Amino acid sequence: MPFIKKEDYYELIFDYKKAQKFQLNLRNLKDKFVYVNFPKSFFDRYRKFIDTVFIISPFLLLLIFGLIHNLILKIRSSKILQQRIELDKILLNAIKSPIVWQDERGKIVTSNTKFNEFMKLKEVNNLNIAKSLEEAENSSIKELLKPFINKKLGNNELIIKNNHNKEKIYLIHQTDYIENIYKTSGTVTVLTDITKERQAIAEKAKHQEFIIQQSKLAEIGEIFSSIAHQWKSPLVEIATIAQEQIFNAEGEIDEVNNKYVNDIMIQVRYMTETINNFQKFIMPSTKKSVFDISESVYEMLEIIRHNMKYNYINVNVEVAPKTNLMILGYKNELMQTLLNIVNNAKDSIIKKRAKSKIKKGEILISIKNINQCIQIEIEDNGEGIPKENLNLIFEPYFTTKVNGHGIGLYMAKLIIEDKIGGEIKAKNTAQGAKFIIRMESFNENISS
Repeated sequence: MPFIKKEDYYELIFDYKKAQKFQLNLRNLKDKFVYVNFPKSFFDRYRKFIDTVFIISPFLLLLIFGLIHNLILKIRSSKILQQRIELDKILLNAIKSPIVWQDERGKIVTSNTKFNEFMKLKEVNNLNIAKSLEEAENSSIKELLKPFINKKLGNNELIIKNNHNKEKIYLIHQTDYIENIYKTSGTVTVLTDITKERQAIAEKAKHQEFIIQQSKLAEIGEIFSSIAHQWKSPLVEIATIAQEQIFNAEGEIDEVNNKYVNDIMIQVRYMTETINNFQKFIMPSTKKSVFDISESVYEMLEIIRHNMKYNYINVNVEVAPKTNLMILGYKNELMQTLLNIVNNAKDSIIKKRAKSKIKKGEILISIKNINQCIQIEIEDNGEGIPKENLNLIFEPYFTTKVNGHGIGLYMAKLIIEDKIGGEIKAKNTAQGAKFIIRMESFNENISS
């Protein structure tokens, strides 16, 4: 390297580009020197920007931490909201009533599983309720729900019959709602099954009807007891007078009058027994008791024996061998039921004989065991029951008689089915009509 003389106050200045061009290594110099045309570093080029960043970096850090905090809160709120939605969904599906939300356009927002089962739909979300009715499998539900689509309710009850002809009654309740956050609105529809409540009301009404009927029978029984008491006194007097006629003035038996007195005494005894039997029959049973069904049938027939005889009607009773005839129930009420059915058969036979279709009436009462039940069949050769009335004869106040009150067969059904726990039905046969009564037989071993 050439010798360079310099003064102390001089400063060495080199061109960086030239030094790089000639590959001069100036770092070995002991003297201080400076470069000209030295390339600027990143920090030199962006000094202002870096300074600005350093100045605002605390604020940026605060902003980042704020955003991270808000993001954490949002995630946490989202989880809580999701949990709340899931909980609401579980609670909604736990409700046994079908529930559906519609928006203002009629589209289903959401619904519970009970509604999907009710409509037999797989997916209902975002589906128009009118469209859901078209896709529903149950056509009867589709027709019945149409009035509720546009909130034209009218009657707010929905009655649906299943394949077994059993009714389900639903109470429809619709409420409008407005959501203030997103400014949406719609309707919530709730279908509440009130079948059991209605059945309970009907059962209560039947029970009250039974109590009323028992009260009426009790009043009639008391009146008849009073009349029977008044009748018995004259009958005793008639018997006494008749017996006095047997003896003549000398105290000897008058054989001429004896025959007539015997006839009078037979009639007096018959009238007394009839009054006693009817007095027991008319009084309502206060509680269930065990009794022989065949004895009840014969006691009932004894009351109407002469009535049947004078109307040329034969009543036959057939009891199957080894039949368990014991039953737990209301004896007098059951006898009244059988009497009502037999009297209806008598009226039907009289009408048919008046048309000269038969010469003599026949009523057959058969008693037998089927499984653990006693079955009583009352069949006649009368006119039968018109087909259009077969499903109506047990309805309250339904009658085809001019002076009928329509309560007899209704009370018969009430006593047999609701009070004794049996079953009664009617059908037509080739001869006329047949009533079938089935009740559980009483078995002392099982009952104890």
